[in-house]
Amino acid sequence: MRKTAVITGGTGNLGHAVVARFVEIGFDVHLSAIDEEDKNRYDGTGAIAAANLADLDSTKSWATEIPAPVHALVLMAGGFSMNTLLDLGRGDFDNMFDTNAKTAFNCLSAFAGKLQRGSSAVLVGSQAYAGAAGMSLYAASKAAVVSLSKSAALEFKPQGVRVNAILPDIIDTPANRKSMPNADFDKWQKPEEIAEVIAFLCSDGGSIISGNTIELGRV
Repeated sequence: MRKTAVITGGTGNLGHAVVARFVEIGFDVHLSAIDEEDKNRYDGTGAIAAANLADLDSTKSWATEIPAPVHALVLMAGGFSMNTLLDLGRGDFDNMFDTNAKTAFNCLSAFAGKLQRGSSAVLVGSQAYAGAAGMSLYAASKAAVVSLSKSAALEFKPQGVRVNAILPDIIDTPANRKSMPNADFDKWQKPEEIAEVIAFLCSDGGSIISGNTIELGRV
């Protein structure tokens, strides 16, 4: 029987790599789009549906369309914003936490009943979670993701479901290269490398890893 993977944030640069890796290793992949326009732009593999993951009812509705059990739940939906504390505007807090934290909370809630013994959930945090000047809301929302992963690991442990968070640093994407053209791109993490880590955590080889936050970095 083919295994099922649910992947949020699968239409981005990292998402494309993760979806491709799970398809390559034999999963049936279901991924979410932000809206119908995002769905129609997607040119990758896997079944895609538009869902507002910041809304619990919308997330639960999407979950009902996906057959149980879900073997791999990869939560990458999120966004980034640079805001100093002085310059924060009305709505900035809600926007950042809705995008990064609420989407993860809602997905874990909506799919909890479809996870079984041996299933694995991987949340994508950030090394900024410990605090970062000029991006306090982003850092705080990713700290919420890290804390959620640890709580979920404890809550799902009796069911034999494992939960981990990975903490990337700068990812080698076209957008990052454009914004930091003088950086040493060789030091950045490649989407395909991160996808390999996520796939491992969802494999039988990662069966004894749960409740961890794994910092990614090139030595």
